[in-house]
Amino acid sequence: MNLFDPALAAVICVAAGAIFVTGAVSKWRERELFAAAMENYDLIPSVVVPSASVLLIATELAIGVLLLLPVLRPWPQLAGVGLLLLVTAAVAVNLLRGRASISCGCGGASGDQTLSWALVARNLGFTGLLAFATVATAARPLVWLDYLFICIGGLLVAGLYAAASQLIANQPRLTALRDGT
Repeated sequence: MNLFDPALAAVICVAAGAIFVTGAVSKWRERELFAAAMENYDLIPSVVVPSASVLLIATELAIGVLLLLPVLRPWPQLAGVGLLLLVTAAVAVNLLRGRASISCGCGGASGDQTLSWALVARNLGFTGLLAFATVATAARPLVWLDYLFICIGGLLVAGLYAAASQLIANQPRLTALRDGT
């Protein structure tokens, strides 16, 4: 049973690919800050953090690039879901430990973002969207209008993700302004 149009799955994959690639590039540019953020999570031994941080960046970049290649689907989506669940679990564990003030290490336009349940919700929503893109699609050829829809839609979804990330990052600042602190 074919549940949805292949162009919609492609929009999700293009958006996710853009999000993963820009996130990986942002983390790579500030490798030391990202490694420090990973170390603050206190989930792996400090001695392996430098290697693990580079491995995570490389994995994120690879998944992002592979999401843009339709012939490999659904494997990149599944890998992306796994990576998102892993990093979201790390955030949730630290929130449950009461460690909301540490940097998430997300990078990107949101800058230095601290851990929050809104971040967990954003990641789980993104994970669900990516998982949805693994569902079988209708077998129909894509035409030029589909490709236009995929490009515009992918950029729109990635932009909405970036906007949500920025809102989450700004929430503590807005609260401090409102409270006068």
